Amino acid sequence: MKVYVARQPIFDQQLRVCGYELLYRRSENNVFENVDDSLATADVIHNAYLVFNFRELTEGTRAFINFPQTLIEGEVPSLLPRQSLVVEVLEHVEPTEKVLESLRSLRRQGYTIALDDFVFEEKYRPLIGLADIIKIDYQATPVEQQQKLIDALGHRVEFLAEKIETPAEYEIAKRLGYKMFQGYFFSRPIVIHGAEVHPLRHTLIEVLKELDRPEPSFRRISAQIERSVDLSYKMLRSVNTVYQKGRRTIQSIEQAVARIGLDELKRWSYLMLLREMQTSESKELIKQSVIRGKMMELIAEDTSSDVSPFDAFITGIFSSLDVILDEAMQTLIAELPVAPPVKSALLGEPNGLRMLLEDVIAYERLTIPIHNTDSDWAQYYVEAIRWSRSLDESSE
Repeated sequence: MKVYVARQPIFDQQLRVCGYELLYRRSENNVFENVDDSLATADVIHNAYLVFNFRELTEGTRAFINFPQTLIEGEVPSLLPRQSLVVEVLEHVEPTEKVLESLRSLRRQGYTIALDDFVFEEKYRPLIGLADIIKIDYQATPVEQQQKLIDALGHRVEFLAEKIETPAEYEIAKRLGYKMFQGYFFSRPIVIHGAEVHPLRHTLIEVLKELDRPEPSFRRISAQIERSVDLSYKMLRSVNTVYQKGRRTIQSIEQAVARIGLDELKRWSYLMLLREMQTSESKELIKQSVIRGKMMELIAEDTSSDVSPFDAFITGIFSSLDVILDEAMQTLIAELPVAPPVKSALLGEPNGLRMLLEDVIAYERLTIPIHNTDSDWAQYYVEAIRWSRSLDESSE
């Protein structure tokens, strides 16, 4: 599933980027679509820290994130790293004692506090005393009022001018004494999207990373699988229907892991990872990818090439990953623990795996070169289909 976040740069007086405001978006449409403030902020935090590479998203600067009343009172900002976060207190947050105490606590912990879209009212004076940055909407606030606030408070807080839209407004804002600037004159918010990593998917990647160690631990692998009820069920069902075939029932994850061995466990984990990405739209494409991977493995086993059958299998099942998730292949495989030749083949670089993949795809499309019209290919294809069906039956 695609997730989104928009970012808008914030500049200092030397026009260096000193941070990015991260904004809620639910699609490529670069507009805020009405949603509860708490849900919007929770979505931004989830996507920025758990889906995207946060440091790349902010280019090593700070993230300015809006926080509504309920999240401030719950001290939710304290769950995030203080060095890279500016807590923006939304303009309609009431300065209740609970809010003030939470902000005092955040300040003691070293967090930077900003007041968003600030308009002075006497009741906000306690908030001013806790702020490091005050953001003012340049378009909505008369210049005289802006100057008055900066003259009165500029000695102890930094002022940030929002919604600067022309060169003339930027020059005026500089003369008024603003230290930071943000607005369409510099850059509109840019929407960035990524693919969400679900908990089950994360568990499978952790299992695969353990399997990729020189000496993998069966105990650690079993513990990782056991943390997911869904994955545990699928593992026991697969082992008992595909690998045991009517023999003594396997009842524990440790037994299941020991029964199938490291190579088959790795294969099973990659297959589950692919299945976890399945939607109603991608179901047939994933089925085709599984058949393709098995066919490539069978060919590699029966030929004298230097291609590893296991690597051939992995290359085949992930060959349409970019289409399935609508994401660049280079991004998707960056975190996957697959062998370097597999990564190269998936990125289109010439090697034995890439040549085999292209031949199998050509066979599927009935454009296979003459040298590969051997009748064995039809047998490989049928056997791969049968194997794929056995997997489907084991997961029903």
